[in-house]
Amino acid sequence: MKIWYVLLISLTPFYLLAQNNLGPRLTAMGNNGAAVNDIWALQANPSGITSIEKPTASINYIKHLFSNEVSTQALVAVLPFKNNFVGASFQRYGFSEYNESKIGFAYAKKFGEKLSLALNGNYHQLKINNYGTSTGFSVDVGALYQLDSHFSFGAFVSNPSKQKFSTNEISIEIHTSFNVGASYLASDKVLIATSINKILNQSIDVSLGIDYKIFNLLSLRGGLSAKPFKQYAGFGLNYKKLLLDMATTYDANLGYAPQIAVGYAF
Repeated sequence: MKIWYVLLISLTPFYLLAQNNLGPRLTAMGNNGAAVNDIWALQANPSGITSIEKPTASINYIKHLFSNEVSTQALVAVLPFKNNFVGASFQRYGFSEYNESKIGFAYAKKFGEKLSLALNGNYHQLKINNYGTSTGFSVDVGALYQLDSHFSFGAFVSNPSKQKFSTNEISIEIHTSFNVGASYLASDKVLIATSINKILNQSIDVSLGIDYKIFNLLSLRGGLSAKPFKQYAGFGLNYKKLLLDMATTYDANLGYAPQIAVGYAF
């Protein structure tokens, strides 16, 4: 059975299985992170971390139910100082015979009250038993512009230089994607976000999501994406400095992928 999983993953495009882990909040909103402020924006658009006021960290676990052995673990942390923000991220996907890891370091800066820019460098490692290990590097660039107290617009380019893994034995590319999005704060309780995502040589994906804060402690979230069609749902609990978020993704081909994240603002 493990051999079958390795074959399945090896023959499946890299970008389908190792997309950036956006954390439960952004995932539950339809993987909308291009124009949303959140600590997990480190993986979606790192310029979105510029609203964080205190050092914050979060850990995340995803269970991929198409296999009892496949999972994703991730960690993000952000340190703000004045108008500068430093972030670090780690993600691991796979199982014993096949795993992908990524370590990222980001720097974001606010220019006034409206514009934020960010740069993120990544170290990638891909390991397949009997095929060896390959590594690679990539750079991401992001921007976020807050038009007013309600509208924000964001753009994010992942690996624009089209970097690849360092060996020919594993012929999987580091994906290149282009993302633009907008968010609308309809009230102090309702946030609506949408984005357009284009992975190079693939179809354009459009997504829509909502975050509804019932009260300060509890938020409910939901979202949809078009290609492939997926449904998302989740909730978040915010108690003092502790953050607990849960979400699930439903894909007609891969089934459900529930996830949980625990964060703390120091």
